[in-house]
Amino acid sequence: MNEPVPSIHFLSSIEWPDAMLRFEEVAWDIALIEPWRDLERRSPDATFFQSAEWCRAWIDAAEACGVVETPRIATIWRGQKLVLLWPLTVRRLSVFRVLHNVGEPATQYGDVLIDRRENRKALLEMAWAEIRSWHDIDAIELRRIRDGTVLAARLAPHRVQGTKASAPLLDFRSLDASGADGQRTSRTHQTLRRLQHQLGEHGPVTFELVRRPEEQCLLLDHAFSLTRAWQQQNASVSTGYAHGANHGCLQRLAKERCLLAAYLRAGDEIVAVEIGALSQRRYWSLVQSHDLRFSKHAPGRLLLWHLLEHCPELSIDVFDFLAPAHRHKLEWSNAEIAISDYLVPASTRGYLAVSYLARIRPVLRECYLRLPLGLRRHAGDLLRRLN
Repeated sequence: MNEPVPSIHFLSSIEWPDAMLRFEEVAWDIALIEPWRDLERRSPDATFFQSAEWCRAWIDAAEACGVVETPRIATIWRGQKLVLLWPLTVRRLSVFRVLHNVGEPATQYGDVLIDRRENRKALLEMAWAEIRSWHDIDAIELRRIRDGTVLAARLAPHRVQGTKASAPLLDFRSLDASGADGQRTSRTHQTLRRLQHQLGEHGPVTFELVRRPEEQCLLLDHAFSLTRAWQQQNASVSTGYAHGANHGCLQRLAKERCLLAAYLRAGDEIVAVEIGALSQRRYWSLVQSHDLRFSKHAPGRLLLWHLLEHCPELSIDVFDFLAPAHRHKLEWSNAEIAISDYLVPASTRGYLAVSYLARIRPVLRECYLRLPLGLRRHAGDLLRRLN
């Protein structure tokens, strides 16, 4: 008996006469959740940022905070089985309509879920051809695509020059019996012990894991307040942290028990916080913050030291620090994932949008970073709007 021919289904407002193509005008289809979760287990490139939990939490949080997004969840089915799912959304950039990954700018890895047993390249080509036929978008911007994936190979001609970066990770499966601590030099060990001893002058140093959702939500509030203080002092702009949906999304994930949270305390003071997503024996580090009053003791670095020691008992095989590859991440990692951004004009005026996103926006960011600290503080809101 022949297998059912794959059919393609986009949750959008476009209608097609072809009987093989099914379209519905649905912003979010709750009936899709279980097939989506099942496909995650069958997709070799799956990350938490393509999960039903992440995408649903982001879309709901964006709606709650009044951020206009138009989700387009592209799916391909073989009979009743979901074999491809691509979580996308349309946003406005001035007069332009730009297609993004769901969760932009907080999503750290953009990708598409495809069943490992299928002809993955052929299914991606089918989905890509339909997306390119949409006439109501001006540009496609897909950021932080990991090198070596099927999607990266398809988008290769559209890679934005100068966007290649990397995400450090610690793969415990490749370590010897000494574990994560064996990655450190004796000099690093001495430094960490010295920093912890100095921090201990403010009170006993304790490490705690936070498991209850309501306590994780409180810790998220505290972590975001610490991050805002750090950003204000350094006139730093993070579009992910600043996005109105980010906090609400993480609160939702905490309530659904998708997160792992930890903190380091000195006496009665919480000096550092680490919060991330835990799924399929992999941890993605989403929130890192520390109290500025204790910066000289590197409390974030100390917190990572303690958390990594607990990873084996938490059934974590891979600790993904995510991009960018800062020094405090690299000292713990034993591998890196290269990532790049991709831009595709989808209309005549889309070339203007792509020119701005690829050329003008990076220049504006560089100019911002060159400003004196005082001026950067005043220009931060403008830079966030231009992103």
